[in-house]
Amino acid sequence: MTASLHIVRKRLASDKVRVLVSDLDGVLRVFDQGLWDELDAELGLERGSSFRAILGHPYLEEVTRGRGTHARWREVAIEHLVAAGADPDEAHRSVDRWAGTPATVDQDVLSVLDEARACGIAVFVFTNGTDRVLAELEELGLLAVVGRRGEHLINSADLARAKPDLEAFERAHGRIEHQLRQDRGEPVRIRPDEVLFLDDSRRHVYGARAFGWQAVLHRRGEVSG
Repeated sequence: MTASLHIVRKRLASDKVRVLVSDLDGVLRVFDQGLWDELDAELGLERGSSFRAILGHPYLEEVTRGRGTHARWREVAIEHLVAAGADPDEAHRSVDRWAGTPATVDQDVLSVLDEARACGIAVFVFTNGTDRVLAELEELGLLAVVGRRGEHLINSADLARAKPDLEAFERAHGRIEHQLRQDRGEPVRIRPDEVLFLDDSRRHVYGARAFGWQAVLHRRGEVSG
């Protein structure tokens, strides 16, 4: 188990945390990072081209803020690859392969989330996501974490703001209080410092801390005994 998860467990045991919020990609959901080099090789493009066309394209900022769709994002990625010199059909196949490559669930992270829920701590997932996130989580069998209708999923595409924007955390906090009110049938007030947040992005961690959440930087490679 990583050092960051040991920190989370220790803080959860302190009785000062009422809500645990986990990032999705790079934390709870992980992908094979070797795929990018494979795609570049298949397309005959320089290393990093596929990543820049997909995850590095500015259009992703629109998608994660609810101003664009996952489908259009894929189209834009294909256009970018073709402009970089890829064959159009090959570019289409590469983007389809990327989109269709299954992710895996980090079982250590999932275990910590399950432990928190068993102790009565509310658990949420907060992602800079797209219009397909809930369907993707259903495919991974994670509806037990976020709720069958995504009640405990906070998606930036729905907030119209994305991490690390301060307003994204403000809106996320409001969503948490609203959902807990729905869950418990009574008004719920959560202080920012009663929320513990786990993310693999330094910028997101700093944004959360600026809002007032406790935040832990997750590093999958740093394993603690």
